[in-house]
Amino acid sequence: MPTPPLLNIVFVCYNCGEEICRALQDIADGDLPIEDIEFVVVDNASRDDSCALLRALSSPQIKLIESEKNLGFAAGCNLGANAISNSAPILFLNPDVRLQHDSLVNLLEFAAENPGCGIWGGVTCNVNGALDGKSAWREPGLLSLLCWSLGVDKLLSIGLRRTSGGYSQRSIQRNGDVDAVSGCFLLIDQELFRQLSGFDEDFFLYSEEIDLCRRARMLGARPRVTDRAVIMHAGSQTLTGINKLNFLYRSKLRYFAKHGSEFQAEIAGWLIALGTWLRLVAFSVLARADDKYKVQRDLWRQFANSQQEWAP
Repeated sequence: MPTPPLLNIVFVCYNCGEEICRALQDIADGDLPIEDIEFVVVDNASRDDSCALLRALSSPQIKLIESEKNLGFAAGCNLGANAISNSAPILFLNPDVRLQHDSLVNLLEFAAENPGCGIWGGVTCNVNGALDGKSAWREPGLLSLLCWSLGVDKLLSIGLRRTSGGYSQRSIQRNGDVDAVSGCFLLIDQELFRQLSGFDEDFFLYSEEIDLCRRARMLGARPRVTDRAVIMHAGSQTLTGINKLNFLYRSKLRYFAKHGSEFQAEIAGWLIALGTWLRLVAFSVLARADDKYKVQRDLWRQFANSQQEWAP
């Protein structure tokens, strides 16, 4: 009788088959035996050769699910989780993450040491190896959105290496308790995930992990992160420019509309508009002196125009 796996890993792919292959190689080179892991890869109707690459990897240990349309990250994760037939915890892992040899072992050990938390994560660093302050997120509020609007986040990132919505390295090292674990490297007890009915699929991309962790906290979970499990997260190369801004800030508005009052959602919309126009003005002035700022100016102008279609 085969030994039950210690871990399930779910990937959601959209034009990133090569990145998943690299991630699988990192796992194979790591300290956790790959035989102790089961994988589910959900392809969200990739337009490149990702499916061909993933089909070549398909095995009893790696389940490939090919969606006929792009379901988004939340729905893709749910589809992958529904294909799991064991009771081991689920790690939702972004394809663009690079793992150290002990990332998975240390994360599982941390979870075993803190079993009542329900959700666990590690810390993320950039391509230069510096912690990037994006390992976990605070509960979104109008004050943090105001900080982004006025550019205060830039000062926080320089001084504390975090944004107004994130945590500093010192804060994480102190106790590890957070409001939400980053969705790029999120380990969750499978029974808890089922209780929550998974991610809210109204979030196509971004904020879905914050919503999941909020609902989990309402059930008594205590999301925690450890600096013993370190990953590199360069950021997706398949989502850039105007699409990224639209998904990111539409999801923020959706979060305020779901968990706040109608008034808060309206104020959130105004703060996003304020931050957009301040950046548009700033880059318009800079573009007069240097052409390299024209790309940013045009991006924020396009983003300002797109917000006319939004509704909380």
